[in-house]
Amino acid sequence: MFDVFVNFYFMNLCLLIFVVLNTASAVVIWLDKRNAQNGEKRISEHTLLVWALVGGWLGGVCAMYALRHKTSKRLFLVKRLLSSSS
Repeated sequence: MFDVFVNFYFMNLCLLIFVVLNTASAVVIWLDKRNAQNGEKRISEHTLLVWALVGGWLGGVCAMYALRHKTSKRLFLVKRLLSSSS
């Protein structure tokens, strides 16, 4: 019975981490898009790829296509795909 509760809390923790990482990744993509539109300092591609690598790949990809940001940059898309698959 105790194992069921431990597994339940562990799964909820994993889900929470997944949601937080993907939301943060989407926010970083949005900030980069906003900075690009306003002519401000951009967020480096390295930072965007690190967010994908640590687990925020799904939120980042969804934000990229929803905001139409960096979707025409083929090299960046390849790098993002490779960082997401590792």
